[in-house]
Amino acid sequence: MKKSLTCFALVAGLAIIAGPLFAHHGTGISYDLEAPLITLKGTITEFAFRNPHVSIFIDVMDEDGNVVNWALEHSNIASLAREGYNRNSLRPGDEVTAIAYPSSSGAPVGLTFKIIRADGTELLHRNQAGAPQPRQQLPER
Repeated sequence: MKKSLTCFALVAGLAIIAGPLFAHHGTGISYDLEAPLITLKGTITEFAFRNPHVSIFIDVMDEDGNVVNWALEHSNIASLAREGYNRNSLRPGDEVTAIAYPSSSGAPVGLTFKIIRADGTELLHRNQAGAPQPRQQLPER
């Protein structure tokens, strides 16, 4: 009986500790890194410079003339801060073109590859070590 209780406690303890390891979604699961990059032209509605990932929200007009709010994920704030970015790098109202990996589910969600301001300035380029790189030609601006 004591051996069974010890074994149960060990398994339960490992399950509790291992739970958070499965909580992170993983880039390759949430985003289709094999699909062509998408180009989204629109207006920044929010730049959430926070962990676990920086998020960029953009209002984009779809083919039917409806405004769709896209949520784009990027790296964590520490990685982007090392690149010189901060919470003021993008502001609501900024007109941008976003190049992103699409969501695997088809939802208006993506993984940022880069953001291009109206003046042509490129920011938030995913060039840090370990970031997925496109396997196809980048879309024209």
